[in-house]
Amino acid sequence: MADGPYKYIRDADGKVSRVIRVGTRKSQLARIQTDSVVEKLKELHPDVHFEIGVCAATLVLIFQYE
Repeated sequence: MADGPYKYIRDADGKVSRVIRVGTRKSQLARIQTDSVVEKLKELHPDVHFEIGVCAATLVLIFQYE
């Protein structure tokens, strides 16, 4: 397997797959949207394993317009 910042897994048959981690917020809507996108990605890239991680932190951006 290649060295670097990538993660790979090996299944029971010995096939190696690249892992892509997808982050989402905790809200139900965000999770539904993320699941939908990941399902489409799986259809397009069946050789890639996707992991979904939930971010607990909240980021608030305040824009000031002058």
